[in-house]
Amino acid sequence: MGNLRVFVIDNSITFQNALVQELNHRLPSGSVVDNAANPEEAQKKLTEFKPTDIVMNLALGAMLVNQEKFLPLLVKQYPGVPIIVYGISNNVASTAKYLGASAYIKKPLAGELMQPFYEGIVNALQNGDSISSPDKQQSEVSTSPQPAIPATGHAADITATKGTIELIAMGASTGGTEALSVILPALKPPLPGIVIVQHIPPMFSRLFAERLNSTCALTIKEAADGDVVRPDHVYIAPGGKHMSVHRHGSSFIIQCKIGPPLHTVCPAIDILFDSVADAAGKNALGVILTGIGKDGAAGLLKMRNNGATTIGQDATTSSVYVMPKVAFDIGAVQQQLPLLGIADAIQQIAK
Repeated sequence: MGNLRVFVIDNSITFQNALVQELNHRLPSGSVVDNAANPEEAQKKLTEFKPTDIVMNLALGAMLVNQEKFLPLLVKQYPGVPIIVYGISNNVASTAKYLGASAYIKKPLAGELMQPFYEGIVNALQNGDSISSPDKQQSEVSTSPQPAIPATGHAADITATKGTIELIAMGASTGGTEALSVILPALKPPLPGIVIVQHIPPMFSRLFAERLNSTCALTIKEAADGDVVRPDHVYIAPGGKHMSVHRHGSSFIIQCKIGPPLHTVCPAIDILFDSVADAAGKNALGVILTGIGKDGAAGLLKMRNNGATTIGQDATTSSVYVMPKVAFDIGAVQQQLPLLGIADAIQQIAK
């Protein structure tokens, strides 16, 4: 492996320091490890550091630096330097590869063993040219592309919206936490309010919102009953409660309440999308992301029929290409886009 110059980038100072300490312990004598907490700090330090390898949190890869996505920018700035990324899901290897990473490692959740993760990072530093999983006892992450669907979808020009966007609604299931961790950090103000249903258990929705809030320019919170949707704010439905949006004058008010599951889930994307179709009509933008099942398809179709602009995640970058496909097949999706394309489209359409 030789002497390495490894640069670690993670917004969590605690996790960053632990990873640096482990790498210093595990790498060959003579190796050097440096670190940064965000893309801006990393850019300042990397030029002088001259890395042989970069290790970073995938969630930071879509953040903008000088109007370019951070991970693709690093790939361009440091050709030939392996960039190893990690995240909390085993289902986003294709997203990591799409962004330009040389390897993907699953980050353990709270309470899980850390040793396989550290070993996976070191192994990837030795073989940084393949998407991999840290635990050899787990099944390998699949990197084979899913069937391609035309990127133009059912409409030729998605930017030709029929009205000013006042509200953005998004829905996701399996793989959605990683997809949202790529999209949301790439969004910059000014933007209208964003309401999101991610299929997620109670308590985890709040932790997920708090984690995203630490990496995003937008303000992100777990939604609460009675919240007034504000520009540059993102509201994630609380696990175990359906979320809907209702117009009150010029404002949108969030309602969160316990109810029977729809499509076996609570919160349900269809309930949110139905309410957005009624409350915002042609002034809404709807986005359906990776996931299992058919939740969100009917609601997105209602949004489109009411004049809203609609986007679906494409097959190649979806962890599970079922929900977006169901929505596409019934005509709810105007255009299918890759993960990074969705962030760009939201920014452009909502201007």
